[in-house]
Amino acid sequence: MARGLAAARGVTTRGEAVVLAAGLAVFASLSVTSLRRQAATYDEGAHLPAGYTYLVTGDHRLNPEHPPLAKLIAAVPLLVTGDVSFDRQDHAWATGRQWEFGRRFLYAWNDADRLLLRGRLPIVVLAAGLCAAVALWARARFGPVAGMGALILAVFSPEVLAHGQLVTTDLAIALFFFLSVISWDAFLRRSTPLRLALAALALGAAIATKFSGVVLFPVLAVLGAVAVVAGEQKGRGRRVAASFLGMSLMAWGLLWASYGFARPLSREPSVRAELLASTLAAPDHGLVTRLALAVEGAHLLPEAYTRGFLFAYRHAEKRPTFLLGKVHDDGSPLFFPVSFALKTPVPLMLLVLLALAWRKGAAGFRDEAVLWIPVAGYLLLTQSRSLNIGHRHLLPIHPFLFVVAAVAAGRLWSAAGRGRRIVLGGLGAWYVAGTLLVHPHYLSYFNEIAGGPSRGYHSLVDSSLDWGQDLEGLRDELAARGLSRVKLSYFGSADPAYYGIDAEMLPSTMSPRPARVTREVRPGDVLAVSATNLQGVYLEEDDRRLMARVRRLPVLGRVGYSIFLFRSDFTWPDR
Repeated sequence: MARGLAAARGVTTRGEAVVLAAGLAVFASLSVTSLRRQAATYDEGAHLPAGYTYLVTGDHRLNPEHPPLAKLIAAVPLLVTGDVSFDRQDHAWATGRQWEFGRRFLYAWNDADRLLLRGRLPIVVLAAGLCAAVALWARARFGPVAGMGALILAVFSPEVLAHGQLVTTDLAIALFFFLSVISWDAFLRRSTPLRLALAALALGAAIATKFSGVVLFPVLAVLGAVAVVAGEQKGRGRRVAASFLGMSLMAWGLLWASYGFARPLSREPSVRAELLASTLAAPDHGLVTRLALAVEGAHLLPEAYTRGFLFAYRHAEKRPTFLLGKVHDDGSPLFFPVSFALKTPVPLMLLVLLALAWRKGAAGFRDEAVLWIPVAGYLLLTQSRSLNIGHRHLLPIHPFLFVVAAVAAGRLWSAAGRGRRIVLGGLGAWYVAGTLLVHPHYLSYFNEIAGGPSRGYHSLVDSSLDWGQDLEGLRDELAARGLSRVKLSYFGSADPAYYGIDAEMLPSTMSPRPARVTREVRPGDVLAVSATNLQGVYLEEDDRRLMARVRRLPVLGRVGYSIFLFRSDFTWPDR
C-alpha cells in the first residue's frame, strides 16, 4: 500500500480532532437511540447477570463458556449504583443454572430495562473506542484521507452499531483483536518496554474476552517472523522471539487477573462438582481435551477457563444452521462466505476489491501483512469450525477491512480525475444511507444483494437477524392492532410478560424453556413467530412441520424484521 498517502495533505490536526469527536458523537447517538428500543438479546440474558455475580462473589459458576472480561466491564455500572437485588438463596444460583438465574435477576428481582441500559453503555464506549482506534491508526499509517475514510466506515458500520450496544463478547473481541495486532506491530517497528506492555495488555484482554482470541498467538507470531525477514527486526529473530514470549507471559497473568486469580470453577464444592459432572463434563478423550485437562491439572489456567474452552470447543462442532432457505443440520462451509456477501455493505466490499486490485506487491509487503495476515488467520479459524449461527463471528476482521477500504478510497481520491471523486462520493453516500435507513434495527441489516432487511429471513436467521430483540416492538404492534392475546413462538431469553405481552407459548427456542407450550392452532388465532423459529432451525421435526404450514400464511404484520404476525386459517394438529 502506498506510503505516499502518509504525506497527503488533509484538514488541520485541530480540524481532524473535531471531525473525530463529531464522528464518535454520531456513533454514540445512533447506538443509544437504538439500544433503548431493544429487549435483552439471547446472550445478554446470561452475560450481564453472570458479570455482576463475578464482581460481587468472585464465583464463576455462571456462563463459563465465555471468558469474563466483557461481562465484567458491562457489569461495573451495576456495581457502582449499589441498588441491584440478588437472591443468593435462589435455587438457580445454588445449582448454577445460568438461564433461570438470568431470567429472575433481570425480570423478577430488578428492572430489566434499567439494568440493560447501564450494562450496555460500557459496550458503547468500547465500540466508540474501536472507531477511534481504526481512524487514528489509519491516519498515522496512511495519512489523513485514509483516517477520515476509516472513521466513516467504522462509525456507520451496521455490524459495529449492531453489536456495539449489546452485553456480549463480539464487539469487545473485535476491539482487543485489533489493538493486539497494531500494538505488536508498533513494538516491532520500534521496540520499547512501554509498547511491549501495551501489546501484552491488548493480548491479555483478547484472550480474557473470547476463546477465539487464542488465534492471536499464531497471528502475532507470523507478524513477528515477517518483521524479522523483511522489516525493522531483520536479523533479530531471537530478540523478537524473547519479546513474544514475554508478551505471552504477561497476557497469561492478565487472564488470571480477569478471573480474580481464582482457580476453582466455584467456591462451593457441591456446585463445582455438579457442574463438572454435567454441563462442563469432559468425556471426550481427544487430543484437545487431553491437553486442556492436563493444563487444568497442572493449575496453569483457571478451571473455569479450561472447562469453558472445552464446552465452547464441543459446541462449535456440527450444529443446525439456516442458509439460503434451507436448514443444514450439520452446518455449512458456505455459511460465512455467504453471510459476508449478504451482510456486508456493498460499497465496503467494492472498496476492498479495489484495494486487492491495487496491491503494491513487495514495495508495500510490510503494511499488507499487518492488514491481511490477521484477516486470513481469523477466517481460517472460523472456517475450521461448524458454529454457523451468526455473521457476528466475523466482526474481528472488520476493523482491518475498514482500513484496507479507506486506503483504497484515499488513493481513489488522490488520483487524477473529477469522475473518480464523484464515484467515491457516491459510494460513501450509499454506505451511510444504507445504514441510516435500517435504524434502529442494525442487527437485521442486509445489503441489496440479499434484497434488504425485509427479505433477510429468506437467507439467514439467528443472531444475523433475530436474536430476541423485538419484544417491545411486538407489544406496541399488538396494542396498535387492538390485540390483547397472541400465540407466540419466540426465539430468545427475554421474558414476554415483562413487556406486557399476554401470550400462549407455541414451540419456541428459549432459555430457559417456557413452562407451558401449546401446539394447538385454530382458525382465527393470531400467531407471532420469531424468524428463527419460523424457519424451524432448532425445532423438532413435528414442530418444523407446523412452521412450514405457518409459512404458507399471508403475513399480517412485521415487527422490526425479526417477528412476523399471522392469522391462522387452519387447524393444528392436522389429521
